[in-house]
Amino acid sequence: MSLIRRIARLLRTWKNQPRFGTPGLGLALVLMIAAVVLLLLASGPKTAPTPPRSTQPAPRVPEPRAPEPVPPLAPEPAAVEGKCPKGCDVPPPDCYIKGNVSKKGERIYHVPGQRYYEETVISPGKDEAWFCTEEEARANGWRRAKV
Repeated sequence: MSLIRRIARLLRTWKNQPRFGTPGLGLALVLMIAAVVLLLLASGPKTAPTPPRSTQPAPRVPEPRAPEPVPPLAPEPAAVEGKCPKGCDVPPPDCYIKGNVSKKGERIYHVPGQRYYEETVISPGKDEAWFCTEEEARANGWRRAKV
């Protein structure tokens, strides 16, 4: 039992001893550590680090090729005679001009090769029509698409 008493007395002595030789030194040490941490955080990098540059040239990416222009379709003699003088609900053979009504109510016609020709859908219920020639479309009050 004397061994346990000795250990208890050592622990009490150790517990009651000051951790630092000078009173208040512990608080000063904590404040110094906090100041160093704040200085390190304040002087850190403001931006993301830039990756190291490679000495090899960047691979060449081929430039996108512009779509080849689609030549305008030559109308057949029957189309010139006027297969759709007032516009048709269903396109007759060799009549490729789409008369579309925009959301604003504008009457616009699209010819093959224009930007929105493929996406344009003709709905006869909305007064949209097919034409064989641009003259037919203009004669009925339609204008050519700007793009």
